[in-house]
Amino acid sequence: MKMGKAGVWFSTHTLDRENLAKLAQGVERLKYDVLWYPESTGYESLTLAGFLLGETDRLCLASGIANIYARDAFSAMAGHNTLNSLYGDRFVLGLGVSHMPLVEGRRGHQYGKPLSTMRAYLEGMAAADLTVAAPTRNVVLAALGPKMIALARDRTEGALPYNVTPEHTAQAKEILGPDR
Repeated sequence: MKMGKAGVWFSTHTLDRENLAKLAQGVERLKYDVLWYPESTGYESLTLAGFLLGETDRLCLASGIANIYARDAFSAMAGHNTLNSLYGDRFVLGLGVSHMPLVEGRRGHQYGKPLSTMRAYLEGMAAADLTVAAPTRNVVLAALGPKMIALARDRTEGALPYNVTPEHTAQAKEILGPDR
């Protein structure tokens, strides 16, 4: 998958069905390459991707960022493969560890150490024995610290350093290397 150079990040939580479709179609009509959307307390990330992919023809959709506590690693890989198989390799699964209040308070899970929890999650995804394969593996990590960025470099296709300074982005690019 080639994501291109121009993307849009938009919070979709307050949009209804009609406006979600208009958003995705408008982003596509303006010739952006990818639409990133969050997962927090609104729409479930992979279901929303399926809807938006069905409303567009060429636009890539990217979860920015799907909470790893919202689904197990096997289900995440199955969702990734299903969406990419059915929609022409146009989905990027952006994963993140979220925040303790959302994980423990809202979801009722125990929040683990971010790096080791993400590493174990990625291992579970890699071990998933699925019958539906994706054309390519389009997974990136929400990564702020240098160790999580290095994990993104080593185990995924890149990182989404969300809401950071240009200096942080330059440091992340140095860790990731020129191809991520």
